[in-house]
Amino acid sequence: MAVSTPENKLVVAAIDFGTTFSGYAFAMRDDLDRDPPKTFAPHWNAPDGGLISFKTPTTVLLNKEEKLEEFGFDAESRYAELAEEGEHEDYFYFRRFKMMLYDKVRKGKLTIDAKVQDIRGRELPAVKVFSHAIKFLKNHLEDSLKNRGSIVKKEDIDWVLTVPAIWDDPAKFFMRKAAQEAGIPAHQLTIALEPEAASIYCKHLPVEKLEGANKISVFRPGNKYLVLDAGGGTVDITVHEVKESGNLKELDQASGGDWGGVSVDMAFKDALMEIVTEGMMEGYCHKFTADYIAMFRDFEIKKRKRNAGDAPDSKIILKIPATFIEECSETLEEDFTTLTNKSRFRNHLYWGADKVRIDLPTFDSFFQPACDGIIKHVRELFQSPKVRGVKKILMVGGFSESFILQEAVRKAFPECQVIVPQEAGLAILRGAVLFGDNPKVIDSRIAKYTYGVKMNVKFDEKKHMQSKKHFVDEVAYCSDIFSRHVQKGDELIVDEAQAERSYSPMTSYQNKVTFGIYTSREDNPFYTDYCENIGRFVVEVPLGIDDRSIKTRMIFGGTEVKVEAKVVHTGKITPAEFELPEDEKIGASWTQ
Repeated sequence: MAVSTPENKLVVAAIDFGTTFSGYAFAMRDDLDRDPPKTFAPHWNAPDGGLISFKTPTTVLLNKEEKLEEFGFDAESRYAELAEEGEHEDYFYFRRFKMMLYDKVRKGKLTIDAKVQDIRGRELPAVKVFSHAIKFLKNHLEDSLKNRGSIVKKEDIDWVLTVPAIWDDPAKFFMRKAAQEAGIPAHQLTIALEPEAASIYCKHLPVEKLEGANKISVFRPGNKYLVLDAGGGTVDITVHEVKESGNLKELDQASGGDWGGVSVDMAFKDALMEIVTEGMMEGYCHKFTADYIAMFRDFEIKKRKRNAGDAPDSKIILKIPATFIEECSETLEEDFTTLTNKSRFRNHLYWGADKVRIDLPTFDSFFQPACDGIIKHVRELFQSPKVRGVKKILMVGGFSESFILQEAVRKAFPECQVIVPQEAGLAILRGAVLFGDNPKVIDSRIAKYTYGVKMNVKFDEKKHMQSKKHFVDEVAYCSDIFSRHVQKGDELIVDEAQAERSYSPMTSYQNKVTFGIYTSREDNPFYTDYCENIGRFVVEVPLGIDDRSIKTRMIFGGTEVKVEAKVVHTGKITPAEFELPEDEKIGASWTQ
């Protein structure tokens, strides 16, 4: 999969596609040369005025023809209007669907045909929903350029799209595919890893904008630090070292989990379900969708406003729709107060009129599962030889703006210097613009997996399983052999081929060779049986020549896998097109 490199285009534009909120930023290249952190990001306003942000909710509303109706705050408002008028059933309403993709990535089940569910459980192709969202942000950005009086052609923009560092190669390719369907040309698109982008941005900030940095620069050559990128859905963690050149080097492979801000919402929802039952909550969501959304939007606002200045005996006040109280009484034949008093939340949640008051310890307990997951994982990382001795933690991402999470990290790691940039939630977005301007600022990464291709070799009775034996043109071959290109833990230099292997077609009449790319957590698997197929690439081979061998180079140091194939006889070098997994065709035999 080819990754574009800057060609002195006029504008660098980045789209940060988040679980809960998304946005974009851009900068003229001339401005980046003068002031690297200087980027433009628009304000988005919630219709009720309760929330003003540099990002808008990652919410997609499609009509019955599956065309985009609205996006972001406007999608929420429009769907609420449709629901009030009883006209919402012909519409598809998607929110937080990025986590559905993450679930498929985690289970190794992501394909180009993957589907996501809307709020009422109906499915559409994931690539269609993602491309609608990306296209909206792309068009909005282009309109912003026009409104600012900038005469910029579409071909004058370098695009950057952010993804979590813990996503695998098929997920990155999926996002690239969605961006292309949204109208972003492949050669103008770069994939940026979220914690890397944030790290790049913070590196350019003055010390006074890095809370907790004191007067000691985190980004002096030789310094090492852990990047804790806590977003809405996932938490990404990487470890960087500043090189003498000022570029960054990854010390350990990216890791993380689903401990983002959404898990706080889920803890609150679990508390409500404990009081009113899961069945009542799910029924309410489908019956009064607009009120359900409004209730959790208010929780989101209160979650963000929780800060160190709140008095210990104060209470968080949430608006509860009248329909929730009515549905509770009708469904469970008891009022909300009675049900609350029967639960463990007695004397912790107080009902009055259309509001519920939650005492501070109970409200803060909703953050506990996320904080515990993050802290446990960071503790485990600090046991790694590659990370041992790192005493700086850089917290970025929207959830890192949470006072409760910051305090939990500081308390858990008192020996560490915890640094939080101003507007931590924008660090990824603004940093992605800088990454697009100079993708080589991260000049090496650590391989998360062992990479190789599936091939056939001449069968050897002493080495190979009989079940793998098959014949092609009366020659016995062993199938499913793993040909390693990169070993897990290897340092991967950007744009440097880590291995070159020579392969040849199995038959004289075969004009294409299809390579299945596999990953493994083992250092050197023999067969591909217990490896994961992440995709494939196809190389055309001329017929009627003696030497039909192909030299294949895989380059893993960037944010995406790049493959180059050279037909030895012709000397022709072509980038190989990467495809998501599907049934493989005839493989290749490795020539020694």
